[in-house]
Amino acid sequence: MSKYRINFLVTLLWVLGLFSSVPNVGHTQEASPSGSKSETIVDIGVQPLWFPSGIITEVMQHDAILEAQLQQLGKKIRFHPFFKGADVNIQIHHGNLDGGIGGDMPAITACVADQVHIVSLANHYFTAIVVPKPMLLSELRRQRIGYAFGSNAHYALLNALRANNLTESDVILVPMEINAMPQALEQGTIDAFSAWEPTPTMAAYLYGHHIIHKFLSSGYLYFSHPFAERHPEIIDLIIAAEFRALNWLISSDKNFIRALFWSNATIRPFQGYDFALPIKESLRLGHSSIRYLQAMPVIPEDDLLESEHVGQAVHFLKHIGKLPSDLPWKRVAACFHRENGTKILSAPTQYRLDTFDYAGTPP
Repeated sequence: MSKYRINFLVTLLWVLGLFSSVPNVGHTQEASPSGSKSETIVDIGVQPLWFPSGIITEVMQHDAILEAQLQQLGKKIRFHPFFKGADVNIQIHHGNLDGGIGGDMPAITACVADQVHIVSLANHYFTAIVVPKPMLLSELRRQRIGYAFGSNAHYALLNALRANNLTESDVILVPMEINAMPQALEQGTIDAFSAWEPTPTMAAYLYGHHIIHKFLSSGYLYFSHPFAERHPEIIDLIIAAEFRALNWLISSDKNFIRALFWSNATIRPFQGYDFALPIKESLRLGHSSIRYLQAMPVIPEDDLLESEHVGQAVHFLKHIGKLPSDLPWKRVAACFHRENGTKILSAPTQYRLDTFDYAGTPP
């Protein structure tokens, strides 16, 4: 499709109000799992309100290649929506989920609590602190700050406070779901919030709110220890589906727009209303966040040095009492299995990373 036709399509969809009229197309995400766990179902917890991982997992749900491969193994996959990684972790801990997507803090806490196998990057983009008008971070003292407990944005907020000589006791932390934050800030029930994209961008677009701090965070795909021990071949197929989704999304605006259709069909029943960001802004944000990740979706080797990204997060969480002070670094490092992603990425033909079949899309 020519650049002119793509731009025309973007404009047309925006004018028609894409996100207020999308029919519920394609596969749908299941409600949170409960009751007895079926051995034939692979249950994965995802976060549809998190860019870009929510878009990536939406594409994975429509992957006919993954569906056929799992069918050969007598399995099906279901995706269950959650607001934050801490909620995903609870269901993994109770055996209701086989795996999920979570940010830095949830992945590390799941590692410590349940020895999950962390196998690939699923997000690598910014969280942000948002306020109604420009101000310094140091001016957050005694202010009410909305946050999602146990999330990567929670970690980023605590890190930012500490860097500005503030502690948790110097502010009023208000736990809330991420989709409630922009309106709460606009109505004055909170004075600031810390969240992951696209919520900060939506707040700026809808209400003119201001981003005063950004923190680069990672998100991960991980699986329960029992599932990883029993089904390494299924994990390989799911990682391949993630990498394939990235390649498909990055290949054209048309593909990304299609994924946004699917995503809104999931978001609407999950949170009760449509995704509020215009498609042009969604494309801008999507391109930026997905290119960041698609360049290297394998967990970076340097990140697993104690002095680098993951190690710094662990030391910070220990310092503020969120992890045991005597927790050995080796116990955390052992949860990260970057070799899984490396193996998939080095065999693109075997794992069909550049062959696409999404809900009828020709391969």
